[in-house]
Amino acid sequence: MKSKAARSGGVFISDLSAESGAVTLIEALELYPGGHIEFVSRSQLNGDALQERLQRAAYLVLPALSDEPMPRPLIEAFANGVPVIASRVGSAAELIEPGRNGLLFEPGSARDLARRLAWADAFPEKMRQMGECARADYQARFIAKWSYQTLFGERRRSARI
Repeated sequence: MKSKAARSGGVFISDLSAESGAVTLIEALELYPGGHIEFVSRSQLNGDALQERLQRAAYLVLPALSDEPMPRPLIEAFANGVPVIASRVGSAAELIEPGRNGLLFEPGSARDLARRLAWADAFPEKMRQMGECARADYQARFIAKWSYQTLFGERRRSARI
């Protein structure tokens, strides 16, 4: 269940490889020193600890420079009602609707990322609302609510008409 405590700061879940965009994030934090981002390696946290950390975060930062077909941290963030600040690359750009369930920035642009981080910290209520939309998107896109009765009951009903 989602924590009712106020969310604050961001979280970056990845390794520190060049493709992860960690360098861009570090440069953005130099431009915006007010940003509080926790760097987390996936190997450091198990499923429950990761979920608890996401529930405390106001947003997830995903500055990846390469296209990953379905970024796992993005899906986990959406599942926990956390909006995502991501680079405008690949499937992240397709899943994130700026201002609705997250924010996008130009890939590799530390300045653009710093602006998004500052905006996110300045408007926590809007980020909370984006988190609610992210959770709704997760449920609509990734949770199957089909049952045997729904699938085959509907087919039988349409066959009788």
